[in-house]
Amino acid sequence: MNNRIITAFFVLTLLVVTIQSCEDDKLPPPNAIDCDGFKTVSFDVDIQPIINSNCAIVGDGGCHNGGNGPDLNWTVFSNFQGHAAQVEDRVQRPVTADGHMPKIGSITDEQIKLLVCWVRQGAQDN
Repeated sequence: MNNRIITAFFVLTLLVVTIQSCEDDKLPPPNAIDCDGFKTVSFDVDIQPIINSNCAIVGDGGCHNGGNGPDLNWTVFSNFQGHAAQVEDRVQRPVTADGHMPKIGSITDEQIKLLVCWVRQGAQDN
């Protein structure tokens, strides 16, 4: 009888530990941003100001101003363009999700749409 109790306790403990250790590594689905019929997004007019005021700022929280390495300097167009798909993903993540951008501060829904649509329109230097 004691062996059955010990075995049952062991199995139950193992089951509880297994269930509690399960983690859903998938991110929530991105926001449903519809770019169909949206204006042509201009890098110079629409995107660069977002970068300058939220990403490439100097001081605390300024991650993409060259201080974290030359590849992460968003003031250089080709660097930003080369990370366009990551930008599209990270600005759409929930604020509490790992990798959400910007890390400090926030951008508006309109700014998120501009960034996402710019990427989907080909991440052009326009």
